[in-house]
Amino acid sequence: MSWQLFGASAIGASHIAGDLPCQDAHAYRRTESGFVGVVCDGAGSAAHSDIGARLVCSQVVDVLADAITPPETLTAEVARDRVAWALAGARNRLARRAEAESHDLKDYACTVVGVWMGAHGGWLFHIGDGLGVARLASGDTVSAPENGEYANETFFLTGRDWTTHLRMTPVESGCESVLLMSDGAMGFVMDKGGRQVYAPFFDPVARFLRSSDETPGNEALQATLADARTHGITGDDKTLLIALAPPG
Repeated sequence: MSWQLFGASAIGASHIAGDLPCQDAHAYRRTESGFVGVVCDGAGSAAHSDIGARLVCSQVVDVLADAITPPETLTAEVARDRVAWALAGARNRLARRAEAESHDLKDYACTVVGVWMGAHGGWLFHIGDGLGVARLASGDTVSAPENGEYANETFFLTGRDWTTHLRMTPVESGCESVLLMSDGAMGFVMDKGGRQVYAPFFDPVARFLRSSDETPGNEALQATLADARTHGITGDDKTLLIALAPPG
């Protein structure tokens, strides 16, 4: 059996009020032995960040999913180089689009949080805010947000120093589930300290998804993220990607 993969992005209340598009995006793809998933959060101040988020998600997922070498067999240095190469390709596409449309590259600014999994482990990779979690019986492995000097400051793939802010976190064999999320979803998916998944939210969601096919599972997850009750927690766009390991 293969991993069960689900994902949804929901527009936030502040974007609805401001007549703005959802600037979050996500993509995932199964591979022969695992999967690749990416969540991008477009910068609210960037005019075309929704386009940047969608392009980066789809391209990075496709490049890593087509890689021949299983990610868990790579050293940390080589894994980082492979991920950086995939991200650089997406960044170059954004630069070409910006030039063709007479925009600045920063107009497509987005953060990146992703996972590249094989049969026996893999890697979380991360630029900026948002959060990634690999859940094991021994506890949660968390790739936390990176903010700047101020709480609302973060780092983007479009920044000149993006490679400095690319972080890699190994995922051990025996991973039971992986969650990737934009910062808008963190307030109800994670506990107050952001150190582990908030079980009262995740456990019933995971039980439902385990018994669900992909399309109805995605529809249910979309409805959960779009629920008006989330507006009391955050006005931001919300994206959540959930991967559930095969039984055993």
